[in-house]
Amino acid sequence: MKLFVALLAVGLPALAAAHSWIVCTDYLENNGWYWDAAKCRAWPRNAKRYDLRDRVFGTSGGFLHRLDDHPEIKPLCRDPRDDATSYELPMAAYYLGQTVVLTHPINNHANDATCNIRSRPDTENLMFVVDGDEDPCCIDSDKLIQIFDMGVSPYGPDKYSDEELSTFPKVGYQNAPKFCEDPEDAMGTYNFTIPMDLKPGRHTFVWKWIRVPSVMPFTTCWEADVFATKAERDAQYQATGRTTEDMWDFYQVNNIVDGVIVDPVVDPIISG
Repeated sequence: MKLFVALLAVGLPALAAAHSWIVCTDYLENNGWYWDAAKCRAWPRNAKRYDLRDRVFGTSGGFLHRLDDHPEIKPLCRDPRDDATSYELPMAAYYLGQTVVLTHPINNHANDATCNIRSRPDTENLMFVVDGDEDPCCIDSDKLIQIFDMGVSPYGPDKYSDEELSTFPKVGYQNAPKFCEDPEDAMGTYNFTIPMDLKPGRHTFVWKWIRVPSVMPFTTCWEADVFATKAERDAQYQATGRTTEDMWDFYQVNNIVDGVIVDPVVDPIISG
């Protein structure tokens, strides 16, 4: 019995880490290596209440939302919608056609042959927009409109080579280039595109991740004002004291050799 208890205690940290959530809803760096709160322009519902800006990146402080037991009836969002009180940290503003970068903690659920981890699965990574101004009842609601499939990360040594499992960026949940440095708290990034046919206005967005089919979905909800043009979106960010800088890609602005930054890429137009 003592041996069983000891083994159970050893296994608990891994079980406790079986979760994730979206931290930033408009991050400036795609495929980045390390979390930097200064690069986050917008946050999910009640990010201030849960201290998402200042908290250690991989800790939730209760922000986690998993649709346990009956996902067809459990509320879709961790907190009900209340735009007037939920955005002490600012709400996102997007424009049609924008590539939006999201960040999440990896919480041990990635593969990288560099640290001898190859078989952790990834099943589903979807973005939805809500039809209407009220939260849907549940994950099966017909008010959820899928707008983007962010793909599934490669896993399994029988299907993928060590090189493929250790090459970044990746699609899906496991896009965390520095996973081996900090398997629990490393940053992962997604990106998705705002559909050109989405009606401008304020919308609720929902992220859904399924690690394995036997584990219920994880979700995060947030609101964003969607504008027809970047100029209109920029005016909104300027009015609220935020940068209008375009998102950049970490792998396009750095020369990387064997996982090490050799030097930044020099833009001949800027340097000339």
